Amino acid sequence: MTSPPAPERVSRRLKEQFAPAYLTLTSIIQGVALTALVVRVEALYPEFGVVDWVLAVATFLVMVDIWHEYLMTVLAYVWTPTLLDTLIPFGFLAAELFLAHFVDDLRPWLLCVGLVSLIGAGAWLQSQLRVRELANENREVHAILAGPRSYRGILAAVVALLSLAGFGLYTLLGLGSAELAVALIALAGTIAIIASSVPMWNRILRFAHGEPVPATRHPSQPGRS
Repeated sequence: MTSPPAPERVSRRLKEQFAPAYLTLTSIIQGVALTALVVRVEALYPEFGVVDWVLAVATFLVMVDIWHEYLMTVLAYVWTPTLLDTLIPFGFLAAELFLAHFVDDLRPWLLCVGLVSLIGAGAWLQSQLRVRELANENREVHAILAGPRSYRGILAAVVALLSLAGFGLYTLLGLGSAELAVALIALAGTIAIIASSVPMWNRILRFAHGEPVPATRHPSQPGRS
């Protein structure tokens, strides 16, 4: 049997190993971030009030959401990694470590949420650009996920804007006197973001099972979203 040309072999290896390698890296990073959160809560919980516990739960759910976003994206799409694909997870780690550290202080916590969301928007944009390079291989998947994927990118940008605005206008808006309300809104928003991923994940699963899935755009235009 004739062996495929070397470029084809390397290309296939890159594509096949990307998902498991990336998910392994993301798992380790999220494990480190979760450990930092646990250590921080363990050290401070005797002094925790309701706001602090709400922020701790919200922080945990942010970490869950990041993992789930990566799970959906790298299992649904195919692309060849670049240096930026390596840097983004470590950017998440740095932002999440600060997020865990400020779990008892709402204002810097909002700043960290904004940074996490900015990195998330960047990760979304990077994945969109990488998917375009392998348009033919991602054509059918992109056809059923283009709408939900675009929505999630916009959602990350909106969360970043609101969080950074909350941090910058914290004193002007008097958020210090409404910390519980702000924390509950942040928690509710995080839960809503996770819940909003369910339809997208269900589309992926139905497609993988061979069930009919209505396209959100024409499959002949995989590179636009």
